[in-house]
Parts: sequence; C-alpha cells; structure tokens
Amino acid sequence: MKIKSRIWLEKDGHPVLGFGRIKLLKKIDETKSINAAAKELNMSYSKAWKLVRDINKYVKEPVIIKNIGGKNGGGTELTSYGRNLITVFEEINKNCEIFLQKELKKMDL
Repeated sequence: MKIKSRIWLEKDGHPVLGFGRIKLLKKIDETKSINAAAKELNMSYSKAWKLVRDINKYVKEPVIIKNIGGKNGGGTELTSYGRNLITVFEEINKNCEIFLQKELKKMDL
C-alpha cells in the first residue's frame, strides 16, 4: 500500500509553486522557450507566461531571463535561482513521501 499527497507553496493565499509550475519551469529550461514549453505541455502561451509571472511575483528573485530577438531569435533561460527552486521543491517532495510512507507503516492495514 502507498500513501499519496500533493504539496504546493502558497504566499498570502496565492499558489506560488506546485507540481504543474515546477513542470513548466523544467520544460522552459529544457526548451529555452516559454512558447515551446507551453506547446509541449498543451498549455497556451498566455497561461504559461501568467504562471511564470505569478511565480516571480511571490519569490525573491526572477526565475527566468528573457532574451529578446536578434539573429538567432531570442529565447528564455532559467536563472540559477529558478533551478534551485526546482531542486529544493523536489527534495522537499521526496522527503515528504518518505515521511508519509514511514507513517503509513504505523497503520495496521
């Protein structure tokens, strides 16, 4: 038997980070583009941009850097701060799952 949970971070009642937003940030890092990431996640560009904007609104540093146009077309990069948020969120989630599995063993199922 397994126990399941979903974690997310909120600030002042507003969602900041959760599985979907982490997935988006990882896809932006992979594709170097908000638009490409949105397409791969079957999400509109405007929704993806809103999610990134909302993350940036509640964290202490920007999670992306947008490079405007030019000869090779621009793109988007995750900041080191953004990468760190992903790493720490995933670590917290892993530790939460370990804790919950240990607690589940206490139940006589």
